[in-house]
Amino acid sequence: MRPTQLFIFCAFLLTIFLSACAAPPPPLASANVVDALSGPVDSAFARAYEPIEFVFPRDHGPHDEYATEWWYYTGNLTGDDGGAYGYQLTFFRSALAPGQPERPSNLAATQLYMAHFAVTSGPAQEHRAFDRFSRGAGGLAGAEGEPAYAVWLEDWRAEQTGPQSYRLTAQIDGAEGSVALDLALTESRPALLHGQRGLSQKGPEAGNASYYYSLVRLESQGSVTFDGVTTAVTGLSWMDHEFGSSALSGDALGWDWFAVTLDNGVVLMFAQVRSASGQPQDIFEGTLSYPDGRQVTIRPDDFTLTPTGRWTSPTTGIEYPAGWQVSFPAYAIDLTIQPLIPDQEMTVAFVYYEGATTIRGTMEGAAVSGRGYVELTGYGSAAGGFQR
Repeated sequence: MRPTQLFIFCAFLLTIFLSACAAPPPPLASANVVDALSGPVDSAFARAYEPIEFVFPRDHGPHDEYATEWWYYTGNLTGDDGGAYGYQLTFFRSALAPGQPERPSNLAATQLYMAHFAVTSGPAQEHRAFDRFSRGAGGLAGAEGEPAYAVWLEDWRAEQTGPQSYRLTAQIDGAEGSVALDLALTESRPALLHGQRGLSQKGPEAGNASYYYSLVRLESQGSVTFDGVTTAVTGLSWMDHEFGSSALSGDALGWDWFAVTLDNGVVLMFAQVRSASGQPQDIFEGTLSYPDGRQVTIRPDDFTLTPTGRWTSPTTGIEYPAGWQVSFPAYAIDLTIQPLIPDQEMTVAFVYYEGATTIRGTMEGAAVSGRGYVELTGYGSAAGGFQR
């Protein structure tokens, strides 16, 4: 489960999309992540009840019969200047109704899109974040899986360039100068299916689940532009694709989600779902994957996660954990995770934290290191979201 499912708040998006696409909308209060995910889902949408057989590239594309879907790219890169960089390029689809509209108009839309783009520069010790919104019509935004995969919102785009290769492009001119990404990604492993062969349960109720897979250790090369300075980069990327019509159960308050890529070829995805009572909730399934293709499901009682520091945003005043010690006793894994830089807060239409990390520790008695990404939501108020 990626916490940023919060784009499901369709009313927020609908206000933007149906406003004649004229002047930019005024600043809006940040959405409450947990409230957005805890409400009922229209029974007209399809539900995830049992595993499916994934077929690619078809299933890289959209599944409009489900209420929500996202394509989530993050990566850890090294520049030819020797510096460390991180990036996020994410596309979200939120449905007003299942499927495509029957009206003949090219602008008729039942699918709404949002995209987030961010770059973290280790050398500059700074982070830039941007967002966009559009209706899934008129070529403004959309996704396709056949004959080749692509997802886009205006000129921010992820597209297939070969059987197992992709290109990511995004650019925006910010106040400090242009920020841009142009990367070629190549698969090095088969898709990693989370949960039960890709069926990821979100609560105890039947159908309260999603379909979730990742492309991990995507070999990446290209360029990053930060404040107008372009740097050639290489590294590894991670792509999450998830779709479903699920909602949170219980008194969930927020998430701490981690992707870990180690230098021994092991990858980890795990999360802690926090509750209002302060106790982790047993509703999440993570994945530990070995280089030889073996994988095991990680459950909440398989690890302990302890914050080792705190950071307070000078922009929002929200205090986040900053640094963690995580232990997986059954797998002899002990890791220390640190943000690449402290300030990687996403102050876009809603506020959350998404940032590059560095990792050191041991696995089965041997020293390991790596890089990854962390996503933090639900900090800043008892309601689970910061209100601007």
